Amino acid sequence: WAERLRVLQEEYPLIVFSKVCLLYSARAKTLLEHYDITPRPRIIEVDLRSDAPHIKTILTRLTRHATFPNIILHGHSLGGSDDLLRMHEGGVLRGVLEAGGLKI
Repeated sequence: WAERLRVLQEEYPLIVFSKVCLLYSARAKTLLEHYDITPRPRIIEVDLRSDAPHIKTILTRLTRHATFPNIILHGHSLGGSDDLLRMHEGGVLRGVLEAGGLKI
């Protein structure tokens, strides 16, 4: 899965590893929808996949962030929903996304 993640990151600089059943995941996705991000984030609903435990293990090892959602920008975790909300409310999320090469 580590190799798949690397390939995904080449096509999608912003990846959200999410779980359909979590309110925190819904909040993070809704927050990102407020920004007109190009290219669009890739949303991976981990709980709908048979390899969910493996994805969680790999993400935890690569990002040191063990919960969902896990928002990845160019291979680096921005954290989860609370982290994203703090950046948004602090007025820095747009700058972080743009510094990551995304168009807003």
